[in-house]
Amino acid sequence: MVNIEICCTSIDAALKAQKYGATRIELCSELFLGGITPSIGLIESCLMELKIPIRVLVRPRSGDFNYTDSEIKVISNDIFRLKELGVEGVVLGFTDENGSIPIKKLEKILNIIDGKLKLTFHKAFDLLKSPFQDLKTLTDFGFDTILTSGREKTAFEGINFINTLRNISNGDISIMPGGSINSENFKFFKINKFEWIHLSAKKQLNSDNQRQIKIRFTEQPIYNIDVNILNKINHQNKP
Repeated sequence: MVNIEICCTSIDAALKAQKYGATRIELCSELFLGGITPSIGLIESCLMELKIPIRVLVRPRSGDFNYTDSEIKVISNDIFRLKELGVEGVVLGFTDENGSIPIKKLEKILNIIDGKLKLTFHKAFDLLKSPFQDLKTLTDFGFDTILTSGREKTAFEGINFINTLRNISNGDISIMPGGSINSENFKFFKINKFEWIHLSAKKQLNSDNQRQIKIRFTEQPIYNIDVNILNKINHQNKP
């Protein structure tokens, strides 16, 4: 069977994901921005009510992954708090303006983590100019997972690159495909014998006719788990 990580932005979504077969939760906020760091209240609620592991996205803003020193301080403060709360791990990603990993900034964060949290390097990996070299760097730094769509828009399109990464990693780090994986293409990743896959299985709750157009920020999408997607995936995921 394939382990399934579900990206969730609310306690309701996380509880549904757990109920319908998620192996692990990636907790974040604002999926339409690609995800940012969730609130402490949401993290605490999930820790109290979930029985499966939680990894928390630590991303202080939307946009690129080239963070200033001030933003690194924000990330550091979040990491301190997450260690206290006792989450399983964190999801991080850093690049500089040249498409390289900013080693000194990463080392600063890892010194704070001090081996107390498990580590996923997220899709910032797909922006790195030397991915095979950086694969070894991240392995040496103690990351256990890389989330990637294979430098393509979807994981299905990037499967050749993802398989190459997996071959090079030789089992030293988990290569986790993510990017538009759904009930229609899940079987493809199972056939390719991936240990983990990442998806959101999301459906939008607030349709156009429910939005209050006079208050612009209410137009932003609200997501929950699409149970039909997970049921179909679970059916395909049986041994």
